[in-house]
Amino acid sequence: EAAAAPAGLEESLSTVAAALAEHGPFDGLLGFSQGAALAAMVCALRARGDPRFPVAFAVLVAAFASRAPAHGHFYREPIALPTLHVVGDTDAVIAAPLSRELAQCFVEPVVLTHPGGHFIPAAPAQKKAYLEFLERFCPGQGQ
Repeated sequence: EAAAAPAGLEESLSTVAAALAEHGPFDGLLGFSQGAALAAMVCALRARGDPRFPVAFAVLVAAFASRAPAHGHFYREPIALPTLHVVGDTDAVIAAPLSRELAQCFVEPVVLTHPGGHFIPAAPAQKKAYLEFLERFCPGQGQ
């Protein structure tokens, strides 16, 4: 649902930027559920050249696009940052179609579907997919 007057986005973005600056460097972001929705917005800003977010990729699990009209600008242009979108077919919290809809906002997203619900899957098949995606950014570093 869309909040009439969403609050806190700027504070959240500032917190992420401060964590990246203070504790980084980081190669990428991992976001889950509402955190993945925020990470997608960070990806959009990074793709547009925002220097506060120096990451090369993101893994977005159970992600969704904000429905708030004030946030629509994040999704108007294709987001050119490599992403892995993890979608649970039986997720009762963030329905799979919402996660797939967000993935379509990205340029060449990798979508990993699993049969489970609202969690980060860790079965061998998913671990293999994570490693294959991450290998693109650190060749030869696998395992």
